[in-house]
Amino acid sequence: MNEGPASMEDRTERSVTERIEREEFDRGHIGADEQPAEPRAAATIVLARGGPDAAAEFEVLLLKRPLSSRFAAGAYVFPGGTIDPDDGDEQLAARLPRTGPDAEPEAVLAALRELFEETGLLLTREHPDTAELASIRRELLEGGRSFGTSLEQHDLSFASLDVCYFARWVTPARFARRYDTRFFLTALPSERTGFEPHLTEEIADYTWLSPARAVELFRAGRLPMLFPTRVTLQALAEFGSVEEMFEVFGARRIEKLTPRLLIRGDTVRPVLPGEPDYDEADG
Repeated sequence: MNEGPASMEDRTERSVTERIEREEFDRGHIGADEQPAEPRAAATIVLARGGPDAAAEFEVLLLKRPLSSRFAAGAYVFPGGTIDPDDGDEQLAARLPRTGPDAEPEAVLAALRELFEETGLLLTREHPDTAELASIRRELLEGGRSFGTSLEQHDLSFASLDVCYFARWVTPARFARRYDTRFFLTALPSERTGFEPHLTEEIADYTWLSPARAVELFRAGRLPMLFPTRVTLQALAEFGSVEEMFEVFGARRIEKLTPRLLIRGDTVRPVLPGEPDYDEADG
């Protein structure tokens, strides 16, 4: 009996996922009887822009982690990182973007800060000149000044920006490095359509791709991604526009997603609640 296209895609996707997750598992994991590490609070942001022409799909920004990274080495990810204590400065409330009611202010600011640190894109209402922007970013990367302090000193605000909080993923318990990551979505403003990232040493490369194309390349083994990134892109591929994503995601209730790992021989595969192998998987 021949497999249909969907079955072949599922099998290919599973094979690629197992290989990538096995590599990440080998880089750092605990024993089945060990106490799991406490997840670190983190935030990431999907930056979307219109396609290269009016008929094209929207694209999202993906950054490639260096092969030397301790986490997600060589994988394509969305901009993001851990939430710093300074990201919770309550005095910055008036400078934060428009978000849904469940979005934690410190997570939103962390996502925007990481986007700026990793790509040089500062989505404030005001546009500092090139020299001022470079100075703010350099001080931030060198730890000389907190992001909030820079926003206040230069009177910068995200208040005109729309940001949608749409998912929250927690790393499976067997990984040695665990994160509790809030996922946000925002659109590249029309006046900045020509933006291309200026990368730091923490990022090896970048690409703009439609979500459907990114998933296609993943299945071909040409775009390594960890499970939450791939699942997110598959979800985004169902939409025809950024506006539609905001409308749908903005109405959803956010619940934590914590996959388990199905470990069989040399394969490691994340499994979500409700999937057939979830009860057999290792928490």
